[in-house]
Amino acid sequence: MIKAFKKGLIGFGLIGVGICFFWLCGEVSAQSSHLFRTYKHEVPQKLQETPEAVAEGKKVYEKRCWYCHGIEGKGDGPASKTMFPKPRNFTRNEYKVRSTTLGSVPTDEDLFRIITSGIEGTAMPFWNTISETERWQVIFYVKTFNEQFMKDVTAKVVSVVSIASTPESVKRGQELFKETKCYECHGEDGRGNGPLTVALQTEWNMPYRARDLTKGWNFKGGNTIEDIYRTISTGFNETPMGSYLEKLSDEDRWHVAHFVKSLAKDMASDVVVKVKLCENDQLPTESSDENWSKATAVEVPLAGQIIATPRHWAPSIDAIMIKALYNKSEIAFLLEWDDSTNKQEEIFRDAVSLQFPTKIPESLKKPYFAMGDSGGTVNLWSWKAYWHEGFGAVVEAPENESGSVIEMNAKGFKSVTIQPSESQNVTGTGIYQNGRWKVVLKRTLKTEDAKGDMQFEIGKLIPVAFAVWDGSNSDVGGQKSVSSWYYVSLEKPVPKTVFAYVLIAIIMGASVEMWFIARLRRFPPKLEEE
Repeated sequence: MIKAFKKGLIGFGLIGVGICFFWLCGEVSAQSSHLFRTYKHEVPQKLQETPEAVAEGKKVYEKRCWYCHGIEGKGDGPASKTMFPKPRNFTRNEYKVRSTTLGSVPTDEDLFRIITSGIEGTAMPFWNTISETERWQVIFYVKTFNEQFMKDVTAKVVSVVSIASTPESVKRGQELFKETKCYECHGEDGRGNGPLTVALQTEWNMPYRARDLTKGWNFKGGNTIEDIYRTISTGFNETPMGSYLEKLSDEDRWHVAHFVKSLAKDMASDVVVKVKLCENDQLPTESSDENWSKATAVEVPLAGQIIATPRHWAPSIDAIMIKALYNKSEIAFLLEWDDSTNKQEEIFRDAVSLQFPTKIPESLKKPYFAMGDSGGTVNLWSWKAYWHEGFGAVVEAPENESGSVIEMNAKGFKSVTIQPSESQNVTGTGIYQNGRWKVVLKRTLKTEDAKGDMQFEIGKLIPVAFAVWDGSNSDVGGQKSVSSWYYVSLEKPVPKTVFAYVLIAIIMGASVEMWFIARLRRFPPKLEEE
């Protein structure tokens, strides 16, 4: 009885200390992984392929698939004009995600997995909303568009058996990554900015974009170690990504897969960017400043702007990372995003924009996230990469040039005004390094332009939206990658008195506990006689 009472008392004391601890630390971070398509590996028992099943598959195709892939399967459906990459042409052997060797068509099971899972980074959705029977039937019909399915009935399937990763394997994979010149397309840091990819896009105007290996969520056909090994082994039909089945041994392909997996990360996103209080009087003005390590990074997914003309159906920037700091008088944002080139033209330039309402909403109602509306004005902080007319039609932005910053207001796409010079309060710098832009934007918390500028307040949820332009992708004006509304929140400083309160609470809890224990020892409970 006494032991049980002691345990309960101690537990109560620990709960009290825990409450004080969370009071001291504030809100617990709610950062979570952003959800994307998941490549499914499981395949149910295959339906028997019969003329009746093919006929039923035709009905499914003409109801679900033709609008993108075309009535004859040539990838030329009405919706295909707005898509990048284009829908698969079933009459050609364009199949990317396969377990079969390069040049072969996929197995029925491969097709089932793709129809079930979709393909990330494309318009191909997952179709697990239709029955398994319908999925098998439409597969049988799709195969009728290409005679090679009849010829490749015994196509070689690449065996995939997982091998555990070790530091030595990752290191060897990195060496092979360089030896086999994977960096020429994917870049030395895996950001898809290799010299060959840059040349394909900027000099030869070809649509091929090497995969950014740091963005695991965008891997076609899945990002597990088995998926990566399969892709290295099979390659992608009709693309520069070839097969390494014959070029590397099985062991070496696993080494490369482990290295690629070490580069990949999940998207850690949150709806709130927590702005950390910087104890130093001076906020960082450069992206390399060590103080940025104190801030919490939030990654926000982006999509092409398709609300107003000109619509952007083929965006190349799909995410932006944000960090933020503030002090007594200023706030600063660090914005980072991957870009395979930093090629600029006079019209098409790399750029980024932060968008705020002109005042903190008192309710859930906010201006339209796409440049505001007639009922709600937005405040825009816009940074553009450096441009100099004397450099010719296309140039690389010099690393020592900070770019230009301009502050604007908007009430919709067709109602954008540049603030007068006396109201231009935002400063900024940008630098392009190893396939990644890093831009710092800074402004005072309060300004004299209360109508046109956001006035930041500690502890409030302040809406923010993002836009990014890729000059090498001909992004300009409304052709950009955008986000919907997110939030920034300036964290409240912790009063020094809180530390004293916590210490007092701990001492009081310990004193009460010791008093009860001492009393129990002096006056132990009497046991009843049997």
